[in-house]
Amino acid sequence: MHLFVQSLGFGVVTASIIAIGAMGFTLQFGLTNVLNLSFGSLMTVGGFVAYLAESAGINVWIGLVLGGLAGAASTLIIGKTIFKVYARRGTRLFEMVMVTLALALIIEYAVDAISRDQIYQLTFPQGATFNIGAISITAAQLAIVIIGIGIFIALEAMLKLTRLGKALRAMAVDPSLARSCGIPTDRIINTTWLVSGFLCGVAGVVFVINALSVDSYTGTLFLPSVLAAAILGGVGSPGGAIVASLVLGVVTELVAAAGGSAYSTVAAFGVLVVVLLSRPSGVLTAASRKVELTV
Repeated sequence: MHLFVQSLGFGVVTASIIAIGAMGFTLQFGLTNVLNLSFGSLMTVGGFVAYLAESAGINVWIGLVLGGLAGAASTLIIGKTIFKVYARRGTRLFEMVMVTLALALIIEYAVDAISRDQIYQLTFPQGATFNIGAISITAAQLAIVIIGIGIFIALEAMLKLTRLGKALRAMAVDPSLARSCGIPTDRIINTTWLVSGFLCGVAGVVFVINALSVDSYTGTLFLPSVLAAAILGGVGSPGGAIVASLVLGVVTELVAAAGGSAYSTVAAFGVLVVVLLSRPSGVLTAASRKVELTV
């Protein structure tokens, strides 16, 4: 019984990691209409940047920012080159999914070749342990939860209280109308690539901080959880992503407590399958509400 109660605490930490990635994914997909399956590989890039920073003696929290910046820069470059080129050639929505899948494999195998298929361990100290009833949580895990909450508050404030957020939401609904109203669409798209990419990189880093290891498949294995949270929460809804991430985080940790950590990834795939079965039109509706790729 104590193990299952403890897994609830781990579930909240896992949910925070999923939520950061899901908020970035849902923001990116909601505006650009690109179902970017290379998102997980870019999480891996962020994680490796944090590992290299930690190996060089740089504070891991500075490494968190560096990992986020690596994700932002990579996403912007990919969005303004590969995705834009294919969009100009008339690539349709689901053809672009194949492009992102190919890109994910290229990034994954490139990282694998550079890292020589090794698993790298971090020596980052987890700090003091706090006991909340039967739940124990380390200072690093508590920091991850706080980071997740802080990002959600900042993202919601940006979307609802700033002119940038209002312009972004207008473009997500009708990009053609937004252009005709004088909204600087290129600037909004660039900002979306940067913000979503930053969240992608940060998600990869906090996952590595929690797991204390990174390899070329880190982000790819975590991607199903991010996809499931984004779809279950409603594409384009950061608040929905938070709630869905909490459910997913608790479920995966309970499964891990019952059958071992290896089953947590299986549970994430299972939740994704259930989501697709219960909401088969979820992605289709989100992807078809616009007839163009906004890249």
